[in-house]
Amino acid sequence: MNSDTLINDLNVVREYFSHNLRTSTAMVVATVSLFKFGLSDDTDSMADMIVESSYFLDVYDKGMEVLFNYILGKPVRNDKETFDPVKITGKVIEDLRSTIKEQNINISCFFEDMNTWETNSYVAKTLLELILCEEIRKSTADITISSRDNVLYIKKTEETKNPEIYKIFARFYAEFNIEFTYTLDTLTLRFAK
Repeated sequence: MNSDTLINDLNVVREYFSHNLRTSTAMVVATVSLFKFGLSDDTDSMADMIVESSYFLDVYDKGMEVLFNYILGKPVRNDKETFDPVKITGKVIEDLRSTIKEQNINISCFFEDMNTWETNSYVAKTLLELILCEEIRKSTADITISSRDNVLYIKKTEETKNPEIYKIFARFYAEFNIEFTYTLDTLTLRFAK
């Protein structure tokens, strides 16, 4: 990797994670303050917001570690285990049910012909979680997630700009024989058979 690409990648990763970590941290701090000073009676909703923001912080923390190590050429945690994109997708949707409800969006899932793989499941899972969190967080319209012939599709009913960090995800995924492509309305993960 040449020095210009390295500097650009480091800037992209730093900006992406600093923004998302600040947003999630601010949500936790604001919610705890509301709770502490008794400014809201909706403790269940506030607890959901704290749990969900904590979930985002965990996802971004893992993603930041993996991507900085990748860009800097440092060893990346390698959990050679079964990677199941359908199971991970279902878990992320369940973990983000409050955001989905609050944003009043529907996420429909239709899975067929999707295998599991032995790969670096930590990296594959971390990047997939980041992609799903990104798409769900910014969504203002419905999303359909489907699979066919070992390809995972994330189809947005409304076109949205993709973050620059997706270019780095695509390069990184390619090292694990996973092709990640995206347009304004569709993201595709094609898994080697």
